[in-house]
Amino acid sequence: MRMVVAATVAFLAASPFLAAASPALADQVADLIAGKIKACQGCDLHGANFKKADLDGVDLTGANLTDATFHRASLRGTILTGVTAIGTNFNLADLTQAQMAKGNFTRSMFYGALMSGADLSSANLTETRMQQVRMTSAKLPGAILDRAILHDAVLNNCDFSGASFQTTNLQHTHVQRSKFTGATMYGVSLLQSLAGGADFSNAKIAQTDFYEVDLRRAIFNGADVSASRLTKAATDDDTFTGANLTSNFMPDGRLQSQGPSAGE
Repeated sequence: MRMVVAATVAFLAASPFLAAASPALADQVADLIAGKIKACQGCDLHGANFKKADLDGVDLTGANLTDATFHRASLRGTILTGVTAIGTNFNLADLTQAQMAKGNFTRSMFYGALMSGADLSSANLTETRMQQVRMTSAKLPGAILDRAILHDAVLNNCDFSGASFQTTNLQHTHVQRSKFTGATMYGVSLLQSLAGGADFSNAKIAQTDFYEVDLRRAIFNGADVSASRLTKAATDDDTFTGANLTSNFMPDGRLQSQGPSAGE
């Protein structure tokens, strides 16, 4: 009996099929950090530590990065298309011009990250923590930012067209000249943000806080804005031209009369 067991163990240990089915995570991580490989498409890098690593331009398309750490890593131009990165740490990472479209970044952390020019089209950013992120001229059409925290972020010239913002924290952000066309915004706080020249055309906006927001040169043509607070917002005479306004607190502090009105 002992001889049979020993022979079975020896066979399994020597089996090339078993070895191929269980790639060494440590070797993949070490090779990526050392620059020996520049692509690891579909790799399982769950929980890997890439802190301060230089991964510029590496192709990680479709990889599993859940619970991995990229704290202070350099990921400039890195391809993260379609990755699964749930609860991943990107704090203070450089993701300039990274390709992140259709990635699942639910509950990931991007505090202070550099993300200008990044492509996050249709990415899932639900419950991400993105305080003080610098993300100018980024592409986020169709992205999901529900319950995300982006206060004090710099988001100028971004494309948020068709994006979803449900109870999203955008307090004290810079969203000047950004596009929110066709976006859905419910329970969002833009408290004291700078939104000059932003385009909210055809957006669906409800119970959103624009208190003391700079909305000069902003566009709301075709937008539905209801039950929102616009108190003390800085506006132009034509800011809400073409908008459907219902039961909002207006910039002068008065509550709109019941029923929709086409701009004021």
